[in-house]
Amino acid sequence: MPTYRTLPQMLLDSCERWSSKPALWHKLRGKYSAVSYGQLARRVHEAAAGLVTCGVKPGDRVAIMSENCPEWAYCDWAILSLGAQTVPIYPTLMPEQVGHILQDSGAVVAVAGDARCAEKIRTACKERNLNVVEIVLHGDAAGALPLHRIVDEGKDTPLTFETWKEGCALVDANDVATIIYTSGTTGEPKGAVLDHKAFTFLCEAILNNLPISQNDRFFSFLPLSHVYERMAGHFLPISCGAEIAYCESLRSMAADIVQAQPTVILAVPRFLESVKTRIESAAIEGSWLKRTLMNMQLSRGAERLKHRLRPVGAFGGTLDKLVGAKVRERFGGKLRFFVSGGAALPPDIAEFYGAFGILILQGYGLTETAPVISVNHPDRSVYQSVGEVIPGVEVQIASDGEILMRGPSRMQGYYNRPDETALVIDKDGWFHTGDLGRLDGNRLWITGRKKEIIVMANGKNVSPTELESRLKRSPWIDEVMVLGDDQDLISALIVPNFELVRSVCQSNHLSVSHQSEMVEYPVIVEKLKEEINKANAQLPDYEKIKRWTLLSESWTIESGEITPTLKLKRAFIKEKYAAVIQNLK
Repeated sequence: MPTYRTLPQMLLDSCERWSSKPALWHKLRGKYSAVSYGQLARRVHEAAAGLVTCGVKPGDRVAIMSENCPEWAYCDWAILSLGAQTVPIYPTLMPEQVGHILQDSGAVVAVAGDARCAEKIRTACKERNLNVVEIVLHGDAAGALPLHRIVDEGKDTPLTFETWKEGCALVDANDVATIIYTSGTTGEPKGAVLDHKAFTFLCEAILNNLPISQNDRFFSFLPLSHVYERMAGHFLPISCGAEIAYCESLRSMAADIVQAQPTVILAVPRFLESVKTRIESAAIEGSWLKRTLMNMQLSRGAERLKHRLRPVGAFGGTLDKLVGAKVRERFGGKLRFFVSGGAALPPDIAEFYGAFGILILQGYGLTETAPVISVNHPDRSVYQSVGEVIPGVEVQIASDGEILMRGPSRMQGYYNRPDETALVIDKDGWFHTGDLGRLDGNRLWITGRKKEIIVMANGKNVSPTELESRLKRSPWIDEVMVLGDDQDLISALIVPNFELVRSVCQSNHLSVSHQSEMVEYPVIVEKLKEEINKANAQLPDYEKIKRWTLLSESWTIESGEITPTLKLKRAFIKEKYAAVIQNLK
């Protein structure tokens, strides 16, 4: 792969090299339609000219709050090509959080995906008295300029296609490309400042070390507001001439994947666990033969991973055709691998998918590292690890076990927060990740989270994420938070899988009108007790879940228990369920 100084330079080169090749795929009237690389360049130029009519200049911040779509991509590339800085905002955030990001970043323009996002932006600006030009990508919204209108107005500016390309060359490698606000499990979100070279360096390093090429098609469904999807599902594919197929909606995602036939899907463990639960639920409710075949296939997951996913054991080939092939068809039939990031991947999830001949490559990184620090290679994947450190990135383990990172992809710092930057980047340039781990040669392993370690009254240290991951292996458990600080025992708040709960209640002729009733039925409590006992059987006594309660409310981003990056907001949950937790002690 060529070496690029900036993202606009990378985009222009790809659009010239693969001009007639599909770059983006999006749904039109139920079917995927392609946008070629040549068309991509033209549409980015049109968006850039339109942004100029809104007063956008080099160094300005422009926010984007939208679901994934080609227009998100056009606007992002357009902002970067003008030497301005993109500030992504999750569409699920509430006006108060949106207002904080707009005000803290000093955004001069805010791009809304639809009327719903536009309303949140308008409310946020009104509450904080912010003067922000608002653009809406789809439909109409009061007070917002439709994208098509600013594109039309941009045609009358001096920014021709050629002058736009000349302007792209003025962007510098050290210029800020984006300010990405951390999801904030505690406190207000902070803006990680990332420059162009952070992303161009990672694109080159990854492509030199992973078998990804112009023959691949990525499926885009994780939020582009997240640095993981932005880097690995937006910048990376374009850097090598690959294709990106956008998910139309979460409701249509299962059908979209089949139709798009991707070769690479970026995922987070929560998504992989959710799909696993659906597959298991279907098997549980199926015939005796279906359950038997499924269990036979699942028992071979670890062995298949050891043998490069080849069918193993008696009737392995036949079993793979009957079970494995059908599961692979759910992902379009051409999937080469998932790449999992954003949180630790439980080994049993990798083994579950491995049983069907599906490879998951686990990686690791943070918003502040743009994000990739390490990733597994398909030819030498060790799924319990987070892979091999990317060449050019330095990693060392501090005396207390914390993972430190240094390199071109490290953030410049937190926007307008020098004191907080100094807390995480030391005088030698090492970024302190807050994660605990170990290095075995160039392979990295995560052992815990520095700030989330539970210190019990008996002095024992317990990793809550490890326990939570073990409990969530059960298809009966949707969410869980483990507690135990300064206590003599470990307890847990558990949100059951209400689909399974409802199914069992119905088969036992029990009312399913209220979730608060369902979690108190003895048959449900006993079933969850069995699942917790299974998890406890593999744990030392001090880590066993001794007390627990079933909650009747699901945890969502909207209700506040989960961040947009799907992490638990522990402080919020502790406060919300303070009375429940008190009864567990």
